[in-house]
Amino acid sequence: MIAARLALPLPFSALRETAADGLLSAFPRPHQPVPVLTVEIDRESLAALGPWPWPRNRLAALVTALHEAGAAVVATDILFAGPDRASPAGQARIFAENLPPAEAALLRARAADLPDHDQALADALDLGPSVLGFLLAPEPGEAPTPQGGFAVVGDAKALAPLSAPGAATALPLLVEAALGHGAASLEGGRVRAVPLVVRVDEEWLPGLVTEALRLATGAASPVLIAGERVLRLGGVNLPLDAALSIRLQEGPAGARVSAEAVLAGRVPRGAIEDQIVLLGGTAPELGALRETAFAPLVPGIRLQAMALAQAMTLWLPRRPDWLPTAEIAGAAALGLGAALAGAGLPPLAVAGLAALALVALPLGAVALLHGTLLLADPVLPLASTLAGLGASFLAGFMALRASRARLVARFAQSLPPALVARIAKEPGLLRIGGERRRMSFVFTDIAGFTALAERSGPQALITMLDAYVAGGAEIVAKHGGTLDKVVGDALHIMFGAPLDQPDHAARAIACGQALAAFGQDFAARHAAAGFGITRVGIATGDVIVGDVGGGRVLDYTAHGDAVNLAARLEAANKIFGTVLLSDAESVAAAGAAWRRLARLEARGREAVVEVFTPWPDAEAPRDSWDAALAALEAGEAATARAAFTRFAEAVPADAATRFQLARLEKGVVGLAVGQN
Repeated sequence: MIAARLALPLPFSALRETAADGLLSAFPRPHQPVPVLTVEIDRESLAALGPWPWPRNRLAALVTALHEAGAAVVATDILFAGPDRASPAGQARIFAENLPPAEAALLRARAADLPDHDQALADALDLGPSVLGFLLAPEPGEAPTPQGGFAVVGDAKALAPLSAPGAATALPLLVEAALGHGAASLEGGRVRAVPLVVRVDEEWLPGLVTEALRLATGAASPVLIAGERVLRLGGVNLPLDAALSIRLQEGPAGARVSAEAVLAGRVPRGAIEDQIVLLGGTAPELGALRETAFAPLVPGIRLQAMALAQAMTLWLPRRPDWLPTAEIAGAAALGLGAALAGAGLPPLAVAGLAALALVALPLGAVALLHGTLLLADPVLPLASTLAGLGASFLAGFMALRASRARLVARFAQSLPPALVARIAKEPGLLRIGGERRRMSFVFTDIAGFTALAERSGPQALITMLDAYVAGGAEIVAKHGGTLDKVVGDALHIMFGAPLDQPDHAARAIACGQALAAFGQDFAARHAAAGFGITRVGIATGDVIVGDVGGGRVLDYTAHGDAVNLAARLEAANKIFGTVLLSDAESVAAAGAAWRRLARLEARGREAVVEVFTPWPDAEAPRDSWDAALAALEAGEAATARAAFTRFAEAVPADAATRFQLARLEKGVVGLAVGQN
């Protein structure tokens, strides 16, 4: 924003002026009574006294009435250029211009005895302090001479007053009669200010308001101190902007009366006495209406009255040379502060901070104006603040999107799509830093995979393995598990993380059985290649789960006894069959469809664990199995052998029964089984 402000000053200047217009209009200056009276040639005056232009003897009567009522100064923005064509003496002089010299001289001599409206107005202006206005003109010409003089001190090159190569002035007769002669011109387009000083060619001249003040206060010649941008008028210094004008702010500008009422004697002397009177047209027919920030059409004489009131009360909004630099520094601080604050806030708080800035910064500019008369730019600080908040909001949004994308990419291969979508939507549910959880684990591998890898071709092996892993991953996703790792032919599956799953044990058991069934079917379909069955180990327990590693190596995994036990149970299937389960919690989740096998002395564990497996067949004799286990536990080898034999006759393919019979043949009795 600061770079844009420095590189594109004009657009920012236009925005600043528009914002200042709004602030100055929305918050008028305070009421301060001033001795200013505007006498308006309004529609009522034109209706009562005739259309414009009026003959100058009528204006002379108006000026005379004002001076006789004790006006301190009478100033007008009406340009009395050339002689009055409605004056008999003036018409005679104009007619004489087209006669032979002798006749012209005779007519001019007789014209001296005719009514002369210009002289009448000059006599009226001479009755008291009067100021006539002149207008800037695009054609080069001689600059007017200020009646009260004007001086410039210092280098004025940096100043940019309203200027033109020439000026349109009043009839010399009238200028000589008036004690003041000031510029009544206003800036083009929307009028925001009234000039106190103008420049015609290379000459510096006072404005209409300046001359009115000079005569009202009895001050000497105005002095412009260029380096300080100060107009010294008597003992008062008026600080101005670079255009040497008064920035208008809506507010009281004295009283207003109709010119017709003054001529009719309906305005009391007390309303005029000691007032600085501004005389001008307000009727639309006179064409003196200008667009301003606070109203679409305002008569020029009222704008002069506002400027005069502000000058008399020293209400002079201004922009010193140091203010733009301070605005840029303040905007930079606000923008960076907003960015830092927004970076640590949630989106709703950032939106609230933006709304607060939208209200607080303009109000701050208003408070600064009314407290110090500094017309600060509310646009750049506000834009920088909103840019800082917007940048932090955008950065936070991008970080959130990136975080969600990382989560999705990270877990998409191991979690079901619904779970990934939930994590992406509510990342706060996911705690990756490391925590203790109770979880369930399923470990699988393929029987005889090493031999299969040695005798199969690379392409055939990879094709089979891809299909096997894809089918297994689909089963894992269906049961809501997390596929932690694929290690060769082995699948490592977690339940209960990264999101909570209160039924993780039941999910793990169902998933393990489904994987075993899938493995048997897959082995049957690839029997020719020698693809083995899937062996499954399931365990539940308390573990530590979280991210391990850093940089490019990062793994979300679990560590604990339950993880190791699941691996040991999967390996023990070489003895017992295809699915092994341990611990009482898992047995309770499994239900009556599981049977007790033995007490396993697993590698790396001091404690012996009970292991269970699903019933091999619905018709399997449960009483024979229970009797066999009870006999083993009691050390009754013959009874155990007889019971296992009856069970083997009912379920010939049961690997656990064959294992126990083989142990009994070797004379080994008991439920404890070592894992080699």
